Amino acid sequence: MKRFALPVLVSCLLSVAGALALHGQLVSAQDHPDPLRPSATPDAGALSAEEQTRRAVVITRVGEVSITVGEVEDAINAQSPFLRARYREPAKRLEFVDNMIRFELLAREAQKRHYDRNPEVVRTVKQNAVQALIRKEFDERITVETIPQADVDAYFAEHQAEFNRAEMRRASHILVATREEADRIAREVAEADVRAFRDLAREHSLDVETKLRGGDLRYFTRERQPDPATTPSQDAEVDQTIVTAAFALREVGDTSPPVQVGDKWSVIKLTGLRPAETRTVADAGPSIRMRLWRERRQSSLDDFVRDLRVRLHPEQHPERVDPIRLDALPAGAGMEGFPAGGEGGDAHGHEKAAPRAPDAVHGGAAPTPAPTPAH
Repeated sequence: MKRFALPVLVSCLLSVAGALALHGQLVSAQDHPDPLRPSATPDAGALSAEEQTRRAVVITRVGEVSITVGEVEDAINAQSPFLRARYREPAKRLEFVDNMIRFELLAREAQKRHYDRNPEVVRTVKQNAVQALIRKEFDERITVETIPQADVDAYFAEHQAEFNRAEMRRASHILVATREEADRIAREVAEADVRAFRDLAREHSLDVETKLRGGDLRYFTRERQPDPATTPSQDAEVDQTIVTAAFALREVGDTSPPVQVGDKWSVIKLTGLRPAETRTVADAGPSIRMRLWRERRQSSLDDFVRDLRVRLHPEQHPERVDPIRLDALPAGAGMEGFPAGGEGGDAHGHEKAAPRAPDAVHGGAAPTPAPTPAH
C-alpha cells in the first residue's frame, strides 16, 4: 500500500461528505425533532401501484447497492425550497446522482479497508441508530396533533395564573427618617432620571433590603404580590402604603410626594408599567399543546429507557468515576468559586469529571464523543 493511500482516502471521504451535506444527504432534523414537519419519504402503502413502479426504477448500481428514482427524489425533496430549486435542471440532478455514486464507491472501499470497524465510525453508527429509533418510535408516534383538545382545556383551567396576569407596577423608593428630609429628597428627585434616583437611594435610603439595588422594589400588584418571574421568593412584600402611592402615579418617571411608612417617610418613583393580561384557551392553545407534546414525548422516552434498564441490567460502578482525569482548563476558565485545577480536583491536580448521560437518552441527539486516544 502506498504511503499516502490512507490519508488520501480519508480526505476523499471527508470531501464527499461535505458535498453530500451541501446536497442535503447528511442534513437531518433529528437533533431537534420538529413535530410539525412530515417525513420526506412517502408511505409506500399510500402510493398507487403505478407510482411505486415509477419510484422503483433503478438509476444506477454500485455493486449490490441500487439507487432508485424514489431515493433520489426523496433526498432532493427533503431539502429547503431554496436548494430544491437548483435541481429543476436535469444536469443538476445528474450531478446529485453522481455524488451519490461517488459516496457509495468510497463507502465500499472504506468497508473493504475495515474503516467500518473504527471506534469513531462505530459510535457514529450507534448515534444515528439511536436517533432513528427515537424519531420512529417517539417523534412519529407522539406528535402535536395527537394531544387531545380536552387535555389542552384541562391544562388551561388548572394553570390560570400562567395566562391571566394582574396589572403590575415597578417602583423604586428612598426611605428616610423625617418628613423634612423626605421633602428635600422629593425636590431633588423630581427631575432626576433613574440613574440619579438610584444614586440618591444608595446614599440616603434607610431600607437595607433595597438600598444596594438603588431602591428598586421590583414589580408588584395592587395586592402586594410580586412577579415570580423577576422577584426572588425571599423578598419581603411591599408595604401597602407604597403600593397605593405607586398605583396613583400615572406615567413612568413620575415621583410621589412623601408618604408615611410606619414611623418613617418614603419618596417613590414609578419605573415600570405592565397592563393586565388575559388570554383565552384559543390564544394559549398552541403553546399548551406544544408543552404537553414535549412532556409526553419525554415521559414516554424516559419510561422506555427505564424498562431497558430493568431488562438489561447495566452493570455500574459509580465509584470508578473518581480516577477520571480532565485536561487542565485555561487560566480563568474555572467555574465561579472553583478555579481551574483547584477546588474539586483529585490528588493529582486534575479536575474530576461528573458522569453525564448521553443527550439522546433525554430526547435529543447523542453528543459526538471525543476521539479515542491512539495507543
